[in-house]
Amino acid sequence: MDDQLTIAIRLLVAACALIPFVVFLVSYLRTRMTRLLFAALGFGVYVVKEVLLAGGVFTIVVNAKNPHAPTVTHSQLALLEAGLDLAIIVLFVVALLWKQGASEDGKAGAGDKKGSV
Repeated sequence: MDDQLTIAIRLLVAACALIPFVVFLVSYLRTRMTRLLFAALGFGVYVVKEVLLAGGVFTIVVNAKNPHAPTVTHSQLALLEAGLDLAIIVLFVVALLWKQGASEDGKAGAGDKKGSV
């Protein structure tokens, strides 16, 4: 029962993370601000992580009931989770620290902008 609840929660978290992923991606496509792309990628990796971990937990549950089924070990899941967490944090840090270019008139703070509209 706990494993099924874990799978359901991971998939719910993935669905919730999908919302800011789409928002940041659409915002990037409209503005072409590079930092929005990195933020979108961070949420995208988070969605993938949760889906993969839910699948990994599912294979452990299946293997407990059928020993001949392919499985993922807990240590492999921990390694996968740690690697994806690192990728997520790096993408968010890059999004926060990305130095935006100067505006067309040379004033600071305008950031990455599309060409004339």
